[in-house]
Amino acid sequence: MKRFRSLKRRALLLAVLLAAVIIQVHSQGASNRPRRVAVFGSSVAFGTGDEFGKEGYTGLLREMLAPRGWEVLNQSRGGDTTKTMAPRFAPEGAPAPNVRYLLPVNPGYVVIGLSLANEGILEARTKEDKDAVFKQYADGIKGFIDRSRQNNIVPVVGLVYPRMSYTSVEYEYVRRMNLLQNSWDAPTVNFLGALDDGTGKYTIGFDSDDRHPNAAGHHELLYAFVPSLFEALEKGKQTPRRPAGVTGYARVARTAEGQAPLMFSPQETMHAFAMSFTVRTQGDGTVAAVSGSTLAVTSEAKRVGQREFQSMTLSAARPFTAAIGVRNGKWTFTSSGAGIGSDVSADSQWHDIVLSHYTARGETLFFVDGKLVGKTVERLQPNRFVLGGPGSAGNPAPPQQADYKDLFVFRSALNPDEAAALHEGKLLQASLEIYAPLNDAQFRQDGSIENRAQSLAVIKVGAGRVAHGK
Repeated sequence: MKRFRSLKRRALLLAVLLAAVIIQVHSQGASNRPRRVAVFGSSVAFGTGDEFGKEGYTGLLREMLAPRGWEVLNQSRGGDTTKTMAPRFAPEGAPAPNVRYLLPVNPGYVVIGLSLANEGILEARTKEDKDAVFKQYADGIKGFIDRSRQNNIVPVVGLVYPRMSYTSVEYEYVRRMNLLQNSWDAPTVNFLGALDDGTGKYTIGFDSDDRHPNAAGHHELLYAFVPSLFEALEKGKQTPRRPAGVTGYARVARTAEGQAPLMFSPQETMHAFAMSFTVRTQGDGTVAAVSGSTLAVTSEAKRVGQREFQSMTLSAARPFTAAIGVRNGKWTFTSSGAGIGSDVSADSQWHDIVLSHYTARGETLFFVDGKLVGKTVERLQPNRFVLGGPGSAGNPAPPQQADYKDLFVFRSALNPDEAAALHEGKLLQASLEIYAPLNDAQFRQDGSIENRAQSLAVIKVGAGRVAHGK
């Protein structure tokens, strides 16, 4: 019996040691992952359409990440689909010359940037055929996610690109694919929300031809990347989830005319964006604000070979401050463009608010409870988001008291399907820089609060009375 117990203790000790070794090896593998990002996709990822020949958004991503100590490689090839790109993941036997494989460059991270149009969605004539293309594309990208993880590479998925030849039928598939990939356990980048003209096509002036953005368009795609995404992944930050079983919220009481209780200032240029939160109040006043610069646009005709196109240049014009609030008991939005009113009352019930701005096409959409209540024409570059007050004396004072939960800030605009999905309780993580559930135990002035997005961005607590409510 004593010998049996001794053997049992030894077996238990060996199991504990083995588990510790496995954990250590896994930890070392993660910490030693190269700071190398490979962009692995088709022609847009390759940089086609960039009239300056600087590799489009891949080259721009390289410029943005280089000062942070990252290397970005372009392993893309024009025309690829999920099927034709699969053999380039790793060579079988000796590598073929002049082929951009993924594994041989030893990346720690991969951005998968493929086109639903390349997959054949336009050529498919029947609903059954289009459904089959949709499934093939989704399954193929899932396959790249799985193979990447099997090889200790962290996958990042670029959502669907626009295309000039999309009809309303294909646009529906594009929007469906965006929502589907948004639900995966993998970080994603919302390219569509940067350049969508509202019908699935590239916004005029940001396109090079039917299939590709020009240099200005590639810049807009770059802005959809969360700048600290790769550092957050390196630190092991997981796909954001809503906290389970939590009923807490932030309660903000009026203390000053221009109060800014909760603030976020993006550290890199932001163009297309969306701000979303859930709020409960009865009194009139400003509950959130966005400020920055309006953008002036100039158009230039360009010619590259036989190809002619228009290119838009955006430049800072004048400061703006936009406000979301309650006026005469109804939810409203005011900004540099025409104000947007709604018929939804601030009635002490929780309401979901989404402000979605498409910089390229110059349009802001305002949603209340998942429904579009209006649009206004303006072109904005935000540099500060405020929740719980006006952020400046130029906006109406806040209500005497308001409650807030689930603050989101995206580096890409949201379309009506995506605003409705948020209202339904789904969590969209594409181009998500801020997700604050706002159920922190306390909100200390000059401190920061929890951010569950895969970013290192910080939400600061400013002046004002902010308390935990439940």
